[in-house]
Amino acid sequence: MVVLFLGLSSSANIKPNATDSNSPDNGRHEQAIALLRAINTAELNYQIKHGVYATWDSLVSNGDFTTSGSKWISQDSQSPTLKFSNGSEILPGWVLRLNVAADGKAYDLLLQDTTDAKCGYAAITDERGVIRQGKTIDCKL
Repeated sequence: MVVLFLGLSSSANIKPNATDSNSPDNGRHEQAIALLRAINTAELNYQIKHGVYATWDSLVSNGDFTTSGSKWISQDSQSPTLKFSNGSEILPGWVLRLNVAADGKAYDLLLQDTTDAKCGYAAITDERGVIRQGKTIDCKL
């Protein structure tokens, strides 16, 4: 597993069509990482205001992620089709599992690419803001 140390920012850039000649999946991986940066930022903002971390439903209800986009993702980089859902498939092809501790002091988040049937690419983060990438053990990152 490769560990990436990424800081929180007030605005994430999602590049749904970004490509890299070395990896056809690079654009989707960049999208996942940018989305996790935005969720980490929204979680930190929520925690500062409420003293606890939020569930996905709370972030959606709070207006952080809506069917018209997110205030945590820069508007100039948003695709018009970037519409968040409050279901487990928050974007087409991306399933989110966000678990908040019972006391609200911690969270774990897994964002899985459902279009990657062979390797099961996923991006993972928690309240520390560290973002990790993973695939099944038989696939290279």
